[in-house]
Amino acid sequence: MSYHETWAEHHMSFTEWLYRYLIGEDMSGPSSSAFYPGPVKLERLPMSAGERTEPWYGPDRGM
Repeated sequence: MSYHETWAEHHMSFTEWLYRYLIGEDMSGPSSSAFYPGPVKLERLPMSAGERTEPWYGPDRGM
């Protein structure tokens, strides 16, 4: 059994490529998509020693 690499060239900006990847298109090869339907969880990092991280969520993706 031999292994064959495949290459794909996408003529688009990185922003468009990232968007397509995150909505579930296979942009890095077969079965390479990363679809997360819910809002993204983010954290505000502490700015001083006495503060803690503060979680917040991005907008609903509507998908």
